[in-house]
Amino acid sequence: MNKELDSKKIQDKPELYNVLSTGLLLIGDVHGKVNDYWKIVSQTNKLSIQVGDFGFKNQHEWHLKNIDFSQHQINFGNHDDYSFLHEPHSLSNFSIGNEYMTVRGADSIDKRYRIENVDWWKNEELNYNEMQNAVDHYIHNKPKLMITHDCPQIVRQHLFGITDKSMTSNGLQMMFENHQPDLWVFGHHHKSKDVVINGTRFVCLAELETMVI
Repeated sequence: MNKELDSKKIQDKPELYNVLSTGLLLIGDVHGKVNDYWKIVSQTNKLSIQVGDFGFKNQHEWHLKNIDFSQHQINFGNHDDYSFLHEPHSLSNFSIGNEYMTVRGADSIDKRYRIENVDWWKNEELNYNEMQNAVDHYIHNKPKLMITHDCPQIVRQHLFGITDKSMTSNGLQMMFENHQPDLWVFGHHHKSKDVVINGTRFVCLAELETMVI
């Protein structure tokens, strides 16, 4: 399933399409399905960012061996092997691009069923200082596009009825309250959603769903 940027949905901010139509491909959660991921990236000449939950040790090793990480990068989620966080295919804790920003991480609600450093990592979310650093950069840069694994708390509650808060949802909420980007794309929730909240278009990508900016 593909999403194209619909300028009609952002007609109150028409500059978005021109500023961000640079051939950026966004890819939803992969969950270890690297063959499907390969089919997507092998058929595009665009830069791509995968929004997180790419996979664990074997999948990240495969990416580093087989994929051009200068063209195809990963914004880590909560189901990624964090021993690869600082490898060249990773966008690290956060990154600042041309009119956009990425922020990693989310809370695993099923962590009690997982094995530490095998399929769960303590640093799956930014800690307080890391998140504050990301917030400071966000406020300074005021990106037009946000790419994250999870989403602000107000969006979690509106779209998915989630009232429990996390370090990630609170930090992203703080960002959103300080600056409303034109477009915010995320994954994590495994459902395809598209809604405007307080002037920002929020798009949740389902597993392996794509969106071209």
